[in-house]
Amino acid sequence: MNIIRFIVYPILGAFLGYITNWIAITLLFRPRKKILGIQGLLEKRKELIARKAAEVIREYLFNTRELQKVLNKDKVKNSIDKLVDKTLSVVPSGLRKILSSILREVTYAYFFDKNGFIKDEIMELAITDTEFEKIVIDKINSYDISQIEKIIKKASGPEMMFILISGAVLGFIIGIIEALLPL
Repeated sequence: MNIIRFIVYPILGAFLGYITNWIAITLLFRPRKKILGIQGLLEKRKELIARKAAEVIREYLFNTRELQKVLNKDKVKNSIDKLVDKTLSVVPSGLRKILSSILREVTYAYFFDKNGFIKDEIMELAITDTEFEKIVIDKINSYDISQIEKIIKKASGPEMMFILISGAVLGFIIGIIEALLPL
């Protein structure tokens, strides 16, 4: 009778640990519609999660400061050069060369700071951190919960499997401990 406890308890514990973790992960996404007062966490808090995700992305991952660092300065300068050339195409060539040089330098000074990055004022003409956050929020809110579920599962598939297996292992260990306890 005692030997059966050392088989049944760990197996039952592993099964229960796996199932409870599976239920917990599933409740993140389902049910999509409220059933008996229960609704999936992502569906219920989608707007809040979108706002918090946008804040985290802006604060820690990507914002206008980071955008300034990755913008190709040479491309911007090349665009300025093309714009100057196009603008001055009607000016006689002798004067065009002098004006072109002056206009390029003035524009570079206006666009770039002393470190060669695009100035904050220019970046804010293109996009502000608040507008960037709104883009992220709108993008997340535009996704259906099933799409978000697929994205999360794709990004964290191995980790979710680890959580499930960890529940089973922990349940197995608890089952062995239970089997060792006196009746």
